[in-house]
Amino acid sequence: MSIKMELKEKKKRKRETLLIFILIPIIGFLIYIESKSFNPDFQLRITNTFLFFILANLNIILLILFVFLVTRNFVKLIAERKRGIVGSRIRTKLVLLFVGLSLLPTMVLFGVAAKFVFSSFNYWFNIKVEQAINQTLEIGHIYYKQASDDLIHYSKLFQRGFINNGELVFDNVSLSKLRPKLKEYNLDLLQVYNYKLQPLVSLTRKPVEQNLDLKNDLAEPLKTREPVALVKSLPYGDLAYTITPLEKGRLWGFLVVGRLIPPHLVKKLEAIRKNSEDYKQLFLFVNPLKWSLFIIFSVITLLVIFVATWVGFRIAKVITIPIQALAGATQEVAKGNLDVNVEVEASDEVKMLVDSFNKMVTDLRMAYGRLQEQKLEIERRHKYTKTILENIRTGVISTSASGYIITVNPAVEEILGVKAGNLVGRPFQDLAEIFPEFKEFSQIISEKLEKQIKLKINGKLLTLVVSTTLLKDKQGQPLGAVFVFEDITQLEKIQRMAAWREVARRIAHEIKNPLTPIQLSAQRLRRRYLNQFQGESVFDECTQMIVKQVEGLKKMVNEFSNLARLPEVNLTLNNLAEV
Repeated sequence: MSIKMELKEKKKRKRETLLIFILIPIIGFLIYIESKSFNPDFQLRITNTFLFFILANLNIILLILFVFLVTRNFVKLIAERKRGIVGSRIRTKLVLLFVGLSLLPTMVLFGVAAKFVFSSFNYWFNIKVEQAINQTLEIGHIYYKQASDDLIHYSKLFQRGFINNGELVFDNVSLSKLRPKLKEYNLDLLQVYNYKLQPLVSLTRKPVEQNLDLKNDLAEPLKTREPVALVKSLPYGDLAYTITPLEKGRLWGFLVVGRLIPPHLVKKLEAIRKNSEDYKQLFLFVNPLKWSLFIIFSVITLLVIFVATWVGFRIAKVITIPIQALAGATQEVAKGNLDVNVEVEASDEVKMLVDSFNKMVTDLRMAYGRLQEQKLEIERRHKYTKTILENIRTGVISTSASGYIITVNPAVEEILGVKAGNLVGRPFQDLAEIFPEFKEFSQIISEKLEKQIKLKINGKLLTLVVSTTLLKDKQGQPLGAVFVFEDITQLEKIQRMAAWREVARRIAHEIKNPLTPIQLSAQRLRRRYLNQFQGESVFDECTQMIVKQVEGLKKMVNEFSNLARLPEVNLTLNNLAEV
């Protein structure tokens, strides 16, 4: 059911969006048409009542349509609020907020614009404006008329020098005098034609061409024999010129005198003329234009209200749906479920919020996984360290930064004869009270301290080597201390035995050295003098006794020397772990 409702809502949003995108260009086109009606250059300017009738009806249809759409949205909003639909309250607040924020300036703008338009129409289309336009146009005509009168006057001045003794005269002297006259009289063209309409003289100033052909304009003065004032449009401006017949008894030819009207002045006069024509056309449609623009303003106002309500609905949906999803996901995370993921259609800051929440949950999940791995690693290391401390023969005591005992391994119990449970959690000074020899270790001022002490424990005199090490963090702050006790009583005993063995070996060596010469000397006396003495039995018995006693002493010395030797090594296969 929820999927069907979601699809239905999506189709509805598409229809509303399509309607807005269709109506906005239509309204824009109507505004464009009616605004361009004041532009003389616009090709589709209103020229008949039929087009005004179409525009007025379109405006009325749009006005009715927007009234219906706005009313429909407000009715829908009230119905949702009465039914208690989730998010209807915040939707109502947002819609009213958007309508209020948009309606107030829109109504102010509507009133100001309507007042401005009606005032502008009344100001533009009045007798004074019409008179001003006509007078401006008349000024242009006067300017051209004055230019024509000046040209006719200059033509009469030039005409006197061209006919001499009943003939047209043009020599170099007269032509050289004419050129400065062009600049003096502000003329840009001077041409002379004979009665056969053949050019005789052509003087110009830039940008007028030297060979400008005006023969086609000579037909009228040829018939009337009267001066003619004409205007010719050229790419670089309007050329105002007069054609004056040269007569003295008969027609001798024609004098053409011209002045170039500047292009900017020509454009301004042309614009004045066109504006005058357009003003007369628009004056017929003042009232229809007023009401058409009034309806357009009303349509725009309703469009703003409609868009405000539509935007309010859209923003409410964009906000409420992700917030509901985030609220549910937050409850799941609070329960310990880190596998949630919010998947909603959102954009801008709301999408950023949803993405941030999903990223946060992902980071929490990854951090929790890393934390579990680190916890397992710490537990493994703790077990490993604990196993080492439990199996080594060296006693280890660790204390906190405040001097309280934290850990005690079994070797401490064996060496000191104190239970670990009686030490953990107590100050190290309590141990110093039991064993006064530890007092100097209770206040460690150096990072390392090592000393050999003797303790009498359970009637046994023990020799211990105590090492202390201060523990510090990276910033140099103390974390605690480690005390290591090593029982070297047996090692000391072995060292003493080794010393005695060395002494015995040396004594045996010193005793054994003179016995060998004594034995050899007795044997030599026996071999040499045994047959020379009477009563050799006495000599034989004495020497034999010496040799025998020497042998006995040697045997005793050898046994004493064997006492100083280490036992012989007997290699056998054994299990190292069991050993």
